[in-house]
Amino acid sequence: MDTILFDLDGTLHDSEKWYIQACCASLETIKMGQLTDEEKSYLIGKPLTRIIDEWFKGKEKEILGSFFRHYEMINDQIQEYNGVYEVLAELKDRGVTMGIVSSKYKKYVIQELHKTRLYPFFKVIVGLEDCSEPKPNPEPLLKAVQELQKAPENCIYIGDQPTDVLAANAAGIKSFGALWGEGKKEKLISASPTGLLQKPEEILVIHHAIPILN
Repeated sequence: MDTILFDLDGTLHDSEKWYIQACCASLETIKMGQLTDEEKSYLIGKPLTRIIDEWFKGKEKEILGSFFRHYEMINDQIQEYNGVYEVLAELKDRGVTMGIVSSKYKKYVIQELHKTRLYPFFKVIVGLEDCSEPKPNPEPLLKAVQELQKAPENCIYIGDQPTDVLAANAAGIKSFGALWGEGKKEKLISASPTGLLQKPEEILVIHHAIPILN
């Protein structure tokens, strides 16, 4: 397997909580009341633009402005998960091509990857604004493999949410659910991933186990 694509939040970066915190602050300002636990749970793994479209259509500019202000005050606290840097370094040494496909705005993806020192590992970064449809639509993943000039069947995608698995499956890319961060086994299994990973080091095992298809 010569190409591995990754989700970012909840997969490589322990950042989902900061995203949710900023989302809640901006949405609660418009709602003029606190979000319920169910509503907060619904935010996980979804781009803010989708939430705005579903809940507060017509107030995009106001909510996004508030979100950016809140998020930029806290996103410098983001760290990578334990073991991630070492795994990526080993994959690079093996000659694996790597990319990021995220539902986050690209400028924040790049900024945060620089902060955690992971940026040099990736040959392609696809962010929210790069596609007309976010995950679970396969468009972001297909854009990444097209830019890398790789065949989907020779790629895998690793993410922590069912939307990641569904997008990969629809793109013809092998999908693996990450359980060391925000990923929940029951939710990921429901999306039919190729497999589940308990810790980042298991990525090195599957890289050896999955052959390149010709």
